[in-house]
Amino acid sequence: MIKRIVLAALALSLAACSPPASETPEGSAEPTSAQSADAPPAGGEDTIRAWVQQDTGGNMIGDPEIFYGDFSGDGAADALAHYLTPLGGSGFNVNWALFRNEGGAMTFVRREDAVYGIEPRDVVFANGSITLTTTMPREGDPHCCPTGSQNWTIATD
Repeated sequence: MIKRIVLAALALSLAACSPPASETPEGSAEPTSAQSADAPPAGGEDTIRAWVQQDTGGNMIGDPEIFYGDFSGDGAADALAHYLTPLGGSGFNVNWALFRNEGGAMTFVRREDAVYGIEPRDVVFANGSITLTTTMPREGDPHCCPTGSQNWTIATD
């Protein structure tokens, strides 16, 4: 909930700093929400959340984190979902899934099993890849409190 509030405040402050449409360079077009590579298509987030719910049988920890950007090179927002499933006790599995925007509908592509860690950040989408950083345990860290970080690249081709 706090993350959504912070993101909304950030979006409002960015909008306030953006030039009005009349100040955009001649011949350039402001992208519409359907064209934006960082905004999901209408219903896209609901589709991804429903897929995660089905994939986990409703047995997940919290809500999935969903990141948007264009990894397919078509200018439309694709997605990376990060979600946790319980193992019992304080253990959990870290799960990642890729979704492609196909004609305005988010379609599951595949799971990504080679990325580990929690607290994903610095997520950058590029044509054919996604890079990100996660928090990882260092040697000697207690299970509860990892202090390291790891950079990852996911090939999306």
